[in-house]
Amino acid sequence: MSKQTFEIGELLIRVSTGRTALVVGQRESRRSPYGDPRIPRHLYRLLEDGRSAWKHDLQIAAEYRRADGSDAL
Repeated sequence: MSKQTFEIGELLIRVSTGRTALVVGQRESRRSPYGDPRIPRHLYRLLEDGRSAWKHDLQIAAEYRRADGSDAL
């Protein structure tokens, strides 16, 4: 996969702390895409420690890994 995509309900693990986060929302970002301009960037809403926050796809790829053992990239 050329861009980071995450599904609602997907479990992620923060690399620095080992805490889990759940993807609970998704929307397109208004930021300019990197690389191929035909592929839009996305924002994902993560639920972590009882709080939710919107994060960009590239930020999630840098800070988290997938709980199934594969990298977020």
